[in-house]
Amino acid sequence: MHLYVMRHGPAEDRAASGRDADRRLTPEGRDRVERVAIELHRIRGGAPLSRVLASPLARARETAEIAAPRCGAPEVEVRDELSVDADLPLALVAALARGGADALLVGHQPNVEHLVRTLVDTSGRGSPGLVLRGFTTALIVALEPDPAPRAQDRWRVVRILDPRELA
Repeated sequence: MHLYVMRHGPAEDRAASGRDADRRLTPEGRDRVERVAIELHRIRGGAPLSRVLASPLARARETAEIAAPRCGAPEVEVRDELSVDADLPLALVAALARGGADALLVGHQPNVEHLVRTLVDTSGRGSPGLVLRGFTTALIVALEPDPAPRAQDRWRVVRILDPRELA
């Protein structure tokens, strides 16, 4: 099982409505999301994602709607627990892990980085240092359950897809 945690793509500074929740992706944001989603699908060997879940805010939904078909995923599931003002979705992650299906979660800063830091053992083992570079827009952190005997409910970073590093 792999869990992919993604920050939404670059969004407009201000929505026409003036509401933060209505901010949409910029053209560059849509391009960045598309590139990183295509790369995710490539590194997965073309295997489709089972689930794509997104915050209800427009920029996260739009990110997920661009990523899902490029990753062979079915429809996007909108989940309030991925919203910018929600608590960390630890129960959601636990349920996904029990289900065993690969999933992409699309959310917001600082929540996505806090989620990854919480899931990963930050005691210095494994690859948690990779997370400390920051969580730019459209970045994806690929996680898998930590196989260490005492690492129950811990994950490890297996890859970071940074759209700034993709051609």
